[in-house]
Parts: sequence; structure tokens; C-alpha cells
Amino acid sequence: MVTLPREVDATNDGHVLDALTRALADGTGVLVADGSGTSFCGSSGVTALLAAHRRAAAAGTRLRVAASPAVRRILELTGADHLLDTYATLGAALAGITRPPA
Repeated sequence: MVTLPREVDATNDGHVLDALTRALADGTGVLVADGSGTSFCGSSGVTALLAAHRRAAAAGTRLRVAASPAVRRILELTGADHLLDTYATLGAALAGITRPPA
């Protein structure tokens, strides 16, 4: 799991991508990006998440994003939510649960 900073923008998007890429090095099957405490994600942050998604896929790893409401909104607005596996809570992302059981 990699905890994203409170804000992800052009000042730290490279650090976010580096942290996610480093986490892929251990060959894990699932990597969770914890953005549940992230209050702002700019377009460069979305780009970093998409790049991490591509790198994870190439490594055979699933990237799951625990997205706060603010992060979910930007992912929806940009269409990135169609590519990224997003979850409303960290617990759901860790468990891989997208919806509560019926």
C-alpha cells in the first residue's frame, strides 16, 4: 500500500509515481494507492495514477485506488475512473470490494 499525500499536483506528482513504481518492485499481485485522505488531485496527479496503472498492468499487478470524494470526482470528470479500479474506502480497496454484498 502507498499512502498518497493530502494534495497531489504538479509539485509532487513525480514523487507519487516514483513511490507507486517502487512498490511494484516486490512483485505484489495487488497494489493499493490510498487516496482516502487526499483532498485535492490535479490533472498531473491523475496522469501519475494512470502511468502507475500502466506500469502495474505491465508488471502483472492490479492497482486499486482508495479515492476520497474529491479524488473520485476528478477521476470521473477526466474519465480516468473507467481505467482505474476505484474504491470508496481504504478497507474496500484492500478487500477488493466494489459494492456492499446484497
